[in-house]
Amino acid sequence: MRKLTTWAVLGAAFLAPAAWAAEEPFDACEVFTQADAEAALGTTAAGETFNPKVKRPKVIPVCTYTGFKEGKAVAASVQFRFGKTDADAQRAFDDARMQFQTKPMLISGADAFWSAKTGQMNLRKGRTWITVSVGSPKLTERNSAEAKKLAEILLKKM
Repeated sequence: MRKLTTWAVLGAAFLAPAAWAAEEPFDACEVFTQADAEAALGTTAAGETFNPKVKRPKVIPVCTYTGFKEGKAVAASVQFRFGKTDADAQRAFDDARMQFQTKPMLISGADAFWSAKTGQMNLRKGRTWITVSVGSPKLTERNSAEAKKLAEILLKKM
């Protein structure tokens, strides 16, 4: 089910993930590590647990770590999308920017914007587009500064 949902989301954004096209394995949690999540959240975090008896898909574009800070649940999540070309990724990124109320963010080496409506930071470098959310499950309680901190950590890995 997770794989179908991911395909629907990526298809809607007109992006064809390079990892899927080449059928190369990709796991977002290998790029976005537990240490990265803990640095962004400011507390200990745990990743998703998977049933070892169930075969995992080759491509896992989303990674989430959860924890508790000051008695409240917090999470850090990253979704990776890949365009066929830089122009395709730029077009989809610009369309998303126009769709949501956005605030441009200055991050050296990448295009970025914060959407208060979705509580997410969007970052694009080349063909790679990542969506970052950090903080409370309530969208209105999320902070762009925490998401920017995580986006800058991930940008160094891109």
